[in-house]
Formats: sequence, structure tokens, C-alpha cells
Amino acid sequence: MWDRRDDWWGVAAGFHDLPAPKRLIWQITGSEENKALLMTNHQLDSAMNITPGAFEAIKAKNPNVIAWHTDLPYSWADPCPRQLSFNTEVAPWSDPNLRKAVSLIIDRTQIINVAYEGTSTPSSTMFVQYGGMQPYIDAIVKAGYGVDAAAHVDEGKKLIEAAGYTLGGDGIYEKDGAKLTANILVNNSTAEYTRTTDVLVEQLRAAGIDASSQPLTGATMGDSVNNGQFDAAYNWDQCGSVNEPWNSMNTLNVSRYVPIGQRASANYVRWNTDGAKAYSKIVDEIGVLPLGDPKIVDMVVEAYKYIYDETPVIPLVQAAKLVPFDTTYWTGWPTAENNYNHPATWWFSTHQIILNLKKAGS
Repeated sequence: MWDRRDDWWGVAAGFHDLPAPKRLIWQITGSEENKALLMTNHQLDSAMNITPGAFEAIKAKNPNVIAWHTDLPYSWADPCPRQLSFNTEVAPWSDPNLRKAVSLIIDRTQIINVAYEGTSTPSSTMFVQYGGMQPYIDAIVKAGYGVDAAAHVDEGKKLIEAAGYTLGGDGIYEKDGAKLTANILVNNSTAEYTRTTDVLVEQLRAAGIDASSQPLTGATMGDSVNNGQFDAAYNWDQCGSVNEPWNSMNTLNVSRYVPIGQRASANYVRWNTDGAKAYSKIVDEIGVLPLGDPKIVDMVVEAYKYIYDETPVIPLVQAAKLVPFDTTYWTGWPTAENNYNHPATWWFSTHQIILNLKKAGS
């Protein structure tokens, strides 16, 4: 619980009047079903990301509930594309061809249909598909370094077999008596995350990889990934760029590398090969150029070839966040029409939402 301070400095400074809410209560609500039940009964004014089906079920019983858009897809396009990340220093996933095999096996369209109920789009690169990023994305795809929405399972299996694996009688690849396993860590806080990982597990198992999903709380998963204690993880760790490429690309810079067991601040996949070093050199050169420098597009393509060749991260889909608000007691929530801010209540800009709220009917 957070109680309003009536001596808030913002009033005396002339920044803003006191916010209307006197108390903010943040709840851990558990399952999506529980979120829907609470919001249906006017017991939640806002909820973290939910599925379109859950939103429509809530709205059928509580017509005061709104979202970013009034119609499908309802959601806001979050700037953090989803990806599958492998620890590049842990065998067997230290082999870039095995990582590339996984990328080929993944059916991104199926992820959208199942996990997002058709309300998102497949990623072609690691970047968010905002307008400002499109020139870089288009150039990468034109050079042949993008990923396909459709699966290419046979091509992926050829790479696995070229690495010395043979398909066992149980349909799982083996090498020297050991199965090809992939334990995928996933944050268990929303259905989007766990649904996506469930789809990934099914796709990989069908192709012969002994995949499994390990749902964890955000803090536990963060510790595991930051310290390099993982095989694979569903995450969005190359998030950052929205109108220029350097921010996201620099998250894989070898300057951010630390060995397994030390806590990383970026480059959680521990990418530190000769290719990573060549990539980082180009990224460093991009970082000192002015925004919009025409040389940057070609430099991004040159650097991205190393990502394509070694696949330290696997782009999946763009992120769509459906954040419902109940207007029964409070109005002024952000929407596409009232877009003074995005609807994320978990970011450092949440105070702007709070300052815009008014009691319903006032």
C-alpha cells in the first residue's frame, strides 16, 4: 500500500496538484482467472496483461472496463519483442548451429495464434517493429538475415544431425548416449509468457528436442539468468531501441560480458566469441555516430550478420500488452484516443497515469 503525502513537494513547486487517489494498493492476484473475477466485480481498477478472451469475458459482465483500443486487438504494442535466449557457454547449446536449428524449427505464426489469440505479429529481427526501426529491419531482411514466421523443421533437423545427433526410438535426438535437452525458464506472472513457452516446448519436442518449461517467479528467474545458471530462457532482454538500433544492439556487446557465476548487467547469454567481438566493434562505431547518420543502416546489416550466423538470441514475436482499466471509480486512464502516455503501470512513468486520474463523475 502507498498512501498519499499531503505535503508532496510537487504542489509547493507548482508542478502539479495533489493526485486524486489517496491510497494505491498493488495486489498479487495470481491466475488470469482470478484477475478476471476481481475486475468483473469492480475489485481491480487495473490489471497486468491479460488475454483477449479474458478481456472480452470481463467486459461482458462489466461494461465499464476499457483497453488501449476499443476493438481488436485491444492491446498496445509493447517495445520489448519476445525471444528465446540460449546460454552460449553451456553445452550443447554453445554450438551456434544447434541454436540456429531451434530458430528454424519454431513456428512463430502458431505462437501468435495460440498464445496471443491472433493479436500480435511475428518478429523478423530482434527489433521492435515501430516505424522508426523499419529502415533497419527492412535492410536486415533484404540482406537475408531475418527469421521466417513459418517453421522449417526439416532444415533444422539437418543441422542437428550434422552435429552428430541421431533420432532415438522415442523420437528424441541423442548423441553419445545423451539426449538433446533444453530446459526453458519462463516468468510465470502472465499467461502470455507461459502459453508461449508451452507452444515452444511442443514444437521442439515434435522435432526431436527433449524440451521442457520451468515457470519461475520473476525474481528467481532474474537471478538464474543474470548469473548464467540456465540452458534457455523466454525473455525480452534485447529490448531498448525504439527509433535507433544501438540501444538494443549494445545489450549483446562483449564489453558487457562476465563469466558464468558473476552477475551480468546485459549480454546474459554470455556471447563472447570472435564473431561477438567483431559485432561489438561495429556496434561501438555506431554508438558514436549522430542519430540518423546515413552510414548506420549498412553498419547495422554488417553487424547483424554475426547475430544471424551465431544466433545468440532467437527472435519470436512482437509483444502485445492488453492492460484493462475499470472506469467505475476512476477515469482518465490512457487509451489510444487519450494517449498522453502508454498504459504500462509497471514502468517509471506510472506516476503520470496516477496524476491524470479523476473520480468518476467528478
